Amino acid sequence: MEYKKTEKNKVVRGVKKASYDKKVVHAVLDASEICNVAFAINGLPQVQPINFGRDGEKIYLHGSLKNRMTNALIESGTVCLSVMHLDAMKLTRSAFHHSVNYRSVVVFGKVREVKTDKEKLKGLKAIINHFVPNRWDYCRVPNAKELKATKVIEIEIEMASAKIADAPNSDKEDDKKLDFWAGQIPIKTSCEYPIPENDLKDGIEIPKHVLEFYEQRKNGF
Repeated sequence: MEYKKTEKNKVVRGVKKASYDKKVVHAVLDASEICNVAFAINGLPQVQPINFGRDGEKIYLHGSLKNRMTNALIESGTVCLSVMHLDAMKLTRSAFHHSVNYRSVVVFGKVREVKTDKEKLKGLKAIINHFVPNRWDYCRVPNAKELKATKVIEIEIEMASAKIADAPNSDKEDDKKLDFWAGQIPIKTSCEYPIPENDLKDGIEIPKHVLEFYEQRKNGF
């Protein structure tokens, strides 16, 4: 299954790097805890990084009642957001051809504020479990006061595209004769061993889902 290609999400530069496959787009989204959201306030373009969660074709964000970003998105009714993973720095003999390998996604979607506590809990659960899978079942659920003080917005993915660069360096043949070092510096984000809070009750061990998350990501991703 692919997202429909339109003027909004069509990749124009680097067409061979483009993918509209939903599985590819979802994989890039799910590998990131943070997305960058574009919005405008009084005609001034702004971008804000924020944590998010995905549930199928829905993306969830949250903020306080007076949060400028969430309020601007609700007023607009539409949004564009992106994520990017830097996988390698490509150092070439020519300064002009230096580049990077990466995975990125751009999403266009409809924005809706969820109103009921049931919907809010669904969105917040998606956000928490996006951090660490199954985490929602091992922490206190937000109470009525917390839910009342929080806005949760649901973004229905209408269009999206992924762009993945994983090619070798692109030095020209003449440049390969030059006496300069060239190569790639791989980049990984890794998790270190979980550190418990100092004030935990006696006997509380690191839960299985946290250790599984650490084992999965300790060597980088």
